[in-house]
Amino acid sequence: MKKILALTLISALMAGCGGDGGGSNDSSVNKPDNGNGTGTPSGEATVLEGTWNKPCGLVPDSGHYDIITHTYTGNQFYTSIENYTDANCTTLFPEGGNPTASGYFTLGGKVVTGSGVTATEEDSHITEYDGAPFDVHEYTIFLIDNDTLYYGDGEADAPEQRPTQLDYHRAYYRVN
Repeated sequence: MKKILALTLISALMAGCGGDGGGSNDSSVNKPDNGNGTGTPSGEATVLEGTWNKPCGLVPDSGHYDIITHTYTGNQFYTSIENYTDANCTTLFPEGGNPTASGYFTLGGKVVTGSGVTATEEDSHITEYDGAPFDVHEYTIFLIDNDTLYYGDGEADAPEQRPTQLDYHRAYYRVN
C-alpha cells in the first residue's frame, strides 16, 4: 500500500512539476539564482503563482481516488495529495497517509506539442517528501488556459524525456 501511495505522489508530482534547469529570455521565467541548477528562492512570481487544485478523480491503474493541490510561491512549490477509496472522495484511504512534497522549480522556454499547442517547460527539484529530505528532479510541460492548468502527459526524470503532449483528462483549477 505504501508503494502505491509513493507512486501516486511521484506520478502527481511528475504531472504537476518537472525537473530542474531550463530557462529562456522571457522576463516572467524564474531562473535559479545560485548557478548550480538546484533552484533557490527568488521571490519572483511566475504564471503559476497561487494554488491549483485537481478535483477528485480516479488514479489510473490504482483503484483509488485522489485530490491534488499544488501551491506555487516565487519559484517554490508545495504539493499535497489526499487519497480516497470512493469516487466521491469522502472516505480517506485507510492504510495511507496523505503525502506532501516541496521544492523548487524553474520555467523554461516555449515548446510546441505534437498536437501544435504551445506549452511551457517546467523543471522541478523535489527537496522534501513527507517532511524528510528528498532529491528528485522532474521535467514536464504545462499550459494555462484561463484558470485551467494542464501538465504534460507522462513522466520524465531527464530533460530529453520531457513529455511532448498535454494531459487534458484531469485538469487543475486555480483556487487563488
